[in-house]
Amino acid sequence: MWARLSRTVGLCRETPSLFAPRCLPSPPASAAASVARRWSGSYSPIIKRNRVPFIDFETGFPKEPPPKQSVVGAFTLAKQQKLERLLEATPQKTFRGRVIQKLSTRRIRHSGRNDSGRITTRHRGKGTLQRLRFVDFKRGRKDIPATVLRIEYSPDRTAHVALIQYEDGVLSYILAPLTLRPGDQVVASETANIVPGNCLPLRSVPVGSIVHNIELRPGAGGQFIRAAGTFATVITKDKSYATIKLRSTEIRKFPLDCWASIGQLSHLERFMRFKGKAGINRWLGWRPSVRGNAMNPSDHPHGGGTSAKHTKRPPVSPWGIERTGFKTRSPKKPMGLIVRRNLPGKAQKKYGIAA
Repeated sequence: MWARLSRTVGLCRETPSLFAPRCLPSPPASAAASVARRWSGSYSPIIKRNRVPFIDFETGFPKEPPPKQSVVGAFTLAKQQKLERLLEATPQKTFRGRVIQKLSTRRIRHSGRNDSGRITTRHRGKGTLQRLRFVDFKRGRKDIPATVLRIEYSPDRTAHVALIQYEDGVLSYILAPLTLRPGDQVVASETANIVPGNCLPLRSVPVGSIVHNIELRPGAGGQFIRAAGTFATVITKDKSYATIKLRSTEIRKFPLDCWASIGQLSHLERFMRFKGKAGINRWLGWRPSVRGNAMNPSDHPHGGGTSAKHTKRPPVSPWGIERTGFKTRSPKKPMGLIVRRNLPGKAQKKYGIAA
């Protein structure tokens, strides 16, 4: 046996073949320890999970106990309206200055064309240069208070964003709620107060509160309720799920481990904007469009005829697809966590849900 082992060792030393086993010197103890810690959590304590309950975000050491919750009542729409009346003297003004370069990037416009250069979306092109803000939808820095420095306009979304600075000096952008003002303190924590701008898991949000930036899956970052002026209402909660009514009148369930931010989003007056001239649409990247009624029947289903007062059929695209929307969801598809689909527009107007 020892003879065979010595012959094998001799082969290892003599044959430098690619498939021959390599006999390398044993690494020192420190290097072996570093190689042993090659699991995904060794790179960052949040590489797998967005929230680590007992570990500090930066250092990896156990956290200090967070302060106790002092505001525990539900933040309802009526409570927000009272807060708005108190803040009438200090309206939410956007910062008139440059964006932070390291928290933004230049927006690349494709003018409605795909990777082969063909126009796939009509009436898009040009527009002014814009910079996209890197918004923290995950609110990943847990249990670290941050101060709102200013409210900024964001050209790539309808809601305003708030520039915040954490206690350790880190800057970040978050979605700005309607009643957030410069100088306010916000925090993402399981024991945060129920005030606008704070981020909590749905397990800690009282029933009746209005929320935005809701996660669909725990740790994935906010995906629901991110447009200007929108909010969702927490209706009920059980052992596993929170039932929330969305802005589209849809009612669906979310896991209690999903995080959400408190309050209604800002920039309500965005929908009342009066553009005033055609050039503003060009600034926004919209090219001119021609009505189907003004075309020939060979160019559009609405074209032709001696009168342009009617569309001759329900409004459709040049290829005959309905333009006012139609149901695309299969009736055989299970509802999943959706309790009730959104009501159609006529029903919303009939019951005063939508304007």
